[in-house]
Amino acid sequence: MPLPVITEENIQQLLPEVESATPIGRGGQKVVFRIVYKADPLALKFALLPATFQADNADIDETVLRAQRETQIMQDCDSPHIVKLGSIPLGTAVIDGQNVLYFSEELIEGSALNELLRLNGPLPAAEVVKLGQQMCSAIGELWSLGKIHRDIKPGNIMRREADGNYVLLDAGLAFDVAGESISAGFMVGTMAYFSPEQFDYTSRRTMDFRSDIFSLGVTLYEAATGQHPFFSPNTSTPHLFTKITKHVPPPPSSLAAGISDAVDRIILRMMGKSPHLRYRKLEQLVAALGSLEAE
Repeated sequence: MPLPVITEENIQQLLPEVESATPIGRGGQKVVFRIVYKADPLALKFALLPATFQADNADIDETVLRAQRETQIMQDCDSPHIVKLGSIPLGTAVIDGQNVLYFSEELIEGSALNELLRLNGPLPAAEVVKLGQQMCSAIGELWSLGKIHRDIKPGNIMRREADGNYVLLDAGLAFDVAGESISAGFMVGTMAYFSPEQFDYTSRRTMDFRSDIFSLGVTLYEAATGQHPFFSPNTSTPHLFTKITKHVPPPPSSLAAGISDAVDRIILRMMGKSPHLRYRKLEQLVAALGSLEAE
């Protein structure tokens, strides 16, 4: 069942203090609006709830649990490179006879990294380093809370128009290493950016920040070269699995000008097939990226 058509009138009936609402994104069973609420710009997200949803049992619905996790992470994280929670709390409503949930977050005025790459091609090497450093800040903040993002990809990274900094979005799939994952036993995220251990349920029980490092490595490779290291439009799911778990892609410098051997080494190490082949500590990766600024 698709998400109902949500109008500005629907939103103002639900939240009378909303002054304006303009849709800015839609995908799957989610839609995002740019709103002005009590004179502040916010992003307001709506997601479809299952037809079986009952408000009295909201605390056991997977969609609600994911949204609760996402909003809690946004509330708890201090990094400027993770999107912040907005002033409209998580709630549920009925629109056109369908159950939906909603919550708000900081409005990031800018462009998604995947759109930037599509329109402008690869980033300059210095910008790739900056992207890596800022996403390490986000990964480190999540890890300090005992969580792994699990869906780091260009579509979940925004570049602010005002200052050119990068912000990580969509922590709804985050894995809590100290407890039971909402999605235990299921593969979640975007397969083209999976770490090899995300394919293996037994490994998922012991995943750590190095899984996010792998996904960030794939993202940096794509940002540096304009090409995904493992995926192309004709890649089948079995072939993608084999490439992620077995194939070592060519150095980024062989595909794009201006990429140094040091950048090659860092990105390829981030994509080590086993976690122990990547950086053992996030601080090591941060230091390696920092050393490139001095070159």
